[in-house]
Amino acid sequence: MYHTTGFHKNDIIELCAMIHTAEQSSKQEIPVPPILGLFKAMVATLTYLRRNHVQQELAEYHGVSQTAISRAISALIPMIAQVTDDWVPTAGNLSTVGPYIVDGTLLPCWS
Repeated sequence: MYHTTGFHKNDIIELCAMIHTAEQSSKQEIPVPPILGLFKAMVATLTYLRRNHVQQELAEYHGVSQTAISRAISALIPMIAQVTDDWVPTAGNLSTVGPYIVDGTLLPCWS
C-alpha cells in the first residue's frame, strides 16, 4: 500500500480519523460513495494523487464505477488539504540553509 499511496496503512487510518473528526465538527457530511467507504475512497484518492492513475484504472482495481472514484476524489481532495494544512510549511518556515526541490526543480534558498 505504501508504494501506491505514499502512506502506510496506519497513516491512512489516522488521516481518515482526522477527516471524520473534521466532518463531525463542521456537521457537514462528506459525499464519499457508500460503496467505497472512507478508507477505500482515501486509498483511491491518495493513489490518484501520487501515481496519476486514470480514474477508470482505479475503478477496476477497487471494483466500482469510474463515477464513484471521481466522486470520492472530488470529495476528499479538499478535505485532505483542510486537515493537513497545519503540516504544510510556508516559505517563512523553511530554513535558509540548503537547497529545496519543488516539482523536480532544484531551487537555491539564499536568493
